[in-house]
Amino acid sequence: MTYLVVSRKSGDRIPERALLTAAIGLAVLGSPACTNSKARIEAFRTGTATTRATDDLRRGINFGDAMDAPNEGDWGHIISASDFRAVHEAGFDHVRVPMRFSNHTDSRPPYTIERHFMKRVDWVVDQALSNDLGVIIDVHHFQGMMQAPRAWEGHLISIWQQIATRYKGMPRAVVYEVLNEPTDKLTAEIWNPILARTLAAIRAIDPDRTIIVEGAHWASAKDLRDTLVVPAGDPHLVGSFHMYAPMYFTHQGFGWMPPHFGTRGVVFPGPPPQPLQPTGAALAFPESRAFFEGYNREPAETNPGGPAAIIEQMEIAAAFAKRTGLRVYLGEFGAGINADIASRARWAHTARVEAEKRGFGWGYWDFTSNFAAYSSLGLVGSWIPEMKAALLD
Repeated sequence: MTYLVVSRKSGDRIPERALLTAAIGLAVLGSPACTNSKARIEAFRTGTATTRATDDLRRGINFGDAMDAPNEGDWGHIISASDFRAVHEAGFDHVRVPMRFSNHTDSRPPYTIERHFMKRVDWVVDQALSNDLGVIIDVHHFQGMMQAPRAWEGHLISIWQQIATRYKGMPRAVVYEVLNEPTDKLTAEIWNPILARTLAAIRAIDPDRTIIVEGAHWASAKDLRDTLVVPAGDPHLVGSFHMYAPMYFTHQGFGWMPPHFGTRGVVFPGPPPQPLQPTGAALAFPESRAFFEGYNREPAETNPGGPAAIIEQMEIAAAFAKRTGLRVYLGEFGAGINADIASRARWAHTARVEAEKRGFGWGYWDFTSNFAAYSSLGLVGSWIPEMKAALLD
């Protein structure tokens, strides 16, 4: 299925508690700890500092709506040192950190990344490794690549040449993700050769770093299986996909989604105890009308709002592993906060278990935003018990 989505990960309005989080977090950005990160990075590179983190990437959390915002804090969250501690202490082994590098580079070649932004990336890498967490550096929300990919290809390659140069020799727990969710004009036919050239540029600098790659159409499982082309003979590549099925459950009621996703009260799994009346916009859109007809009537085994929707996506992704012999990573999956907490937890548990059955590592989207597993206010926070149990128990 294809959806026109403005953003799956950030709302139009920032809650008051998020504004307070951002205000407190501004102190983190300017803290003395940030200035020490370069020395810590060099210590990890030389082995003076050590970490137990690896690139296994079994169970992780996305720090979304932070460094992937136009500027960190714009969407209400600034990553703090306590976030890394909370993730480690809960039992996760890595973090995926979406980063909007394209907003922090010169506009002309060689597209130098802003010094303060790279210092912030250093700090994130330092915090992750110091807490024995793997860290995925994810180039996220690169709108130029989606709208005019051939014009922006050199920009993407330059960003990765700079990142690879900076982190060459670091522990293997530092992992690269070339580009989040290729979509729009970045079709598979255009993306595959650009990906190959970008990988070649990274490999010329950092030959055996673990690198995550995604297919077109929002990193769909189908494109991972059917259209993604990976260079032969590179065992350090990991194929990734994102999974939010069924989206009428996971994305229900978000104002930044198209109107036919506006029906609330969708539970997981379907069918509901009583038939649910969809909104007029949902009834007017053939795909959503068909979904709710099946959701209200079909038994659990075949219900479009049940586990079958998740299993279908997992099986599609598993075919990539069979075709290539490479690992598969479920880079994003999450149930939005507009659903009831029991349904959210059932969905997350089902998706996590089905991924692990197939040997997929995963990163839940997200830590503390619209799909939150953690409730935070400034420097104080706690795991949502049902979500923590769904992901780790």
